Amino acid sequence: MHFAKNGPWLEMRVTKRQAGMSVLDLLRAEAGLPEKIVQELFKTHSVMIGKEEAQPIATVGAGDRVRCVLFPEEPYGVEISTDLLDVLYEDDHLLIVNKAVGMKVHPNSAAEADTLLNALAFHYQLQGVQTRCRVLHRLDQETSGALLIPKHEIAHILLDKLLTERQISRVYYALVAGRVRTDKGLIDQPIGRDRNHPTRRRVSKTGKPAQTEYQVIRRFSDATLIQAKLRTGRTHQIRVHLAWLGHPLLGDELYSGPTDRIARQALHARYLSLSHPITGELLEVEAPYPDDFANLIQSLN
Repeated sequence: MHFAKNGPWLEMRVTKRQAGMSVLDLLRAEAGLPEKIVQELFKTHSVMIGKEEAQPIATVGAGDRVRCVLFPEEPYGVEISTDLLDVLYEDDHLLIVNKAVGMKVHPNSAAEADTLLNALAFHYQLQGVQTRCRVLHRLDQETSGALLIPKHEIAHILLDKLLTERQISRVYYALVAGRVRTDKGLIDQPIGRDRNHPTRRRVSKTGKPAQTEYQVIRRFSDATLIQAKLRTGRTHQIRVHLAWLGHPLLGDELYSGPTDRIARQALHARYLSLSHPITGELLEVEAPYPDDFANLIQSLN
């Protein structure tokens, strides 16, 4: 099926194979929209065949143009800053950015205006797009790298489903203290809150299940560059698991990592890949290292 954005509408051109289907089945089975969203679209009279409002049981013919209101205008929801985003990929439905070191994702108050969401509002304003600023997942303030952003509510719901079903691959690169002996492994240890510290997490039998895959990329004399993949998404998961393994991240003071070589935890979200929830296209994005991470690698021997 061919998808195209036209103002607030998502337009779908019906193929010969889809001819004879009901509009309801077309939206659910072919477009992959969740039942709740499909019902809401019909309830708000937001589905059309050509210029006529479509009923759920109406059948479509080859070449018909089915339209749904998927891009309604919404307030940004945050103050607009003048910071520019490092955009790695963008289309009408989603955006992937390379988050800078030290940038928060969300503001903690209405007065705070230097976060990624504030910069996102500015990005949308420059494009003439009026939509709520939303993100699918988070990165710690001092963690850099690829961050996935839905540009409208339907994209958010579909992407969240992919994330829950582990169909979005997120690959992190980390520089850790010491030489990791095993070439690869799986850390399967539950993570819970540390009762003695307000923000720290720890491996705990009473914590939530957490799994991190890791693979050694390069060993240095007293450090290791590793690749880590999340099977779950717990707070500080990679940092906690690698510290538990005996190899805390360089610069990660919170988890006892040495701080003499870099001023923040040496963690970067390097790769992100997924099947586009609207078009089905395979997206594979690589986020370049920030200067401090790249310089640290160069300094190691």
